Amino acid sequence: MSASFVLSWRQGVSAEPGAKGELRVHGPGVAFDLKPLAPPVLGALTLLDAPGEDEDKLGDCVLREGGPEALAGWYFALQRLARRGLVVRSVCDGGVPLATLVPLSPAFPFLPATTSSERHYQLSPFAYLHLDEGRFVLESPRAHARIVLKDVRIMTLIGVLAAPKSARELAESVGGLSARAVSLVLGLLVKGGMTDEPGALARDRVPVRAAWEFHDLVFHARSRKGRSDAAFGATFRGAGRFEPLPAVRPPSVGESYALYRPDIKQLERDDAPFAQVVETRRSGREYAAQPITVRQLGEFLYRVARIRDVRTLEVDTPTGPSCIEVASRPYPSGGAMYELEFYVVVGACDGLDGGLYHYQASDHRLARLSLRTPDVDRLLSDGAASAGMAPDTLQVLVILAARLPRLSWKYSSIAYALMLKHVGVVYQTMYLSATAMGLSACALGGGDSDLFARASGTDYYAETSVGEFLLGSRPVIDAEPV
Repeated sequence: MSASFVLSWRQGVSAEPGAKGELRVHGPGVAFDLKPLAPPVLGALTLLDAPGEDEDKLGDCVLREGGPEALAGWYFALQRLARRGLVVRSVCDGGVPLATLVPLSPAFPFLPATTSSERHYQLSPFAYLHLDEGRFVLESPRAHARIVLKDVRIMTLIGVLAAPKSARELAESVGGLSARAVSLVLGLLVKGGMTDEPGALARDRVPVRAAWEFHDLVFHARSRKGRSDAAFGATFRGAGRFEPLPAVRPPSVGESYALYRPDIKQLERDDAPFAQVVETRRSGREYAAQPITVRQLGEFLYRVARIRDVRTLEVDTPTGPSCIEVASRPYPSGGAMYELEFYVVVGACDGLDGGLYHYQASDHRLARLSLRTPDVDRLLSDGAASAGMAPDTLQVLVILAARLPRLSWKYSSIAYALMLKHVGVVYQTMYLSATAMGLSACALGGGDSDLFARASGTDYYAETSVGEFLLGSRPVIDAEPV
């Protein structure tokens, strides 16, 4: 039996004829009737149960029994099903499945690809291989389909495609597979968007495509709809697997200091108008000789980050009702989850010793984690380097850390992207609060999460740094708005 393309229902999908000649399709989150269908088309679709049927044989059968009109209806039905990701195309050799193409997007044209024996192909620099539920899967953020590998020999084929190869050269390089099997698998890779012409990326002069780096495009594609069929949004993916984290992080062990609490009503009366605050907002990397005071730091944290309220909600999850705590703080947070924690690294602050502190938002206190250790000094140096400043000039570095498991208990696909959006709104809240207070502020573009974990004693995966912000006293002459 020679190698061939085989069509089948996606795993978990089934179908049967209805009483009026329709096809009743069922699967995870799917239940609909496909109609109208000519009898030859309906008959062919009933043959897609695993392990599926030879694609050429199905087309020939539809053509023979119904003519060209039925064949057109057959391809139209396949395209409709593929747009929903319900039909997959595999390459089988001697009855052994080698690889399967799974459509992920309605934009994917579900037609077989042809390959030339002399044309050269190469794996796309954006293609990546990973393990998913015990299967190796090849994906690309540029593609609208993924390839599930069913045979270890395909791993060799993919490895060989690191260098440009023709279909003929590829067949000679991969042992144990017929030339036709290699050609069909190559066609699957080409159609799935996993290959490029050699040197295509270097020749790409389209700025909007050339601007994307691999990791940026992967993150973008996997945290948005359109190029992934992963569960998305508030799926409560952690329910039944692990308990949701509390809204308030357990207090840090050690000495803590009560902070100044401003009168919000007075601030509402005395603050500059909002339009003025927005227009005069600027990034400041210079400070007055007199450093920021602990009173100012307390007011800043109160304005930006205090916890105003905590309550418990009962939510419906796939495993049944569950309870989760939500909070209220001055800045917005998706689902009121508030996964961000605020750490303060003090270089110079009038009334507060230098060191690393955790802000206990529920009771508006600073808990000291350590004095000026080498790692704490490295945090200040790293922040200074990001801002192009001398380390000994820094006054306060605010580090945002995320308890990401709190978000990922509820959200699928978007947890990390949502967290970055929260960092952005916190940056703006900090900028505007600092401006209203007459302080110098500057958001930083990056930081060292491993260094933060060492300095703070946190678990890199449980609570990791995701944002940095400089704060200090404002000199008389400040920078232009940026």
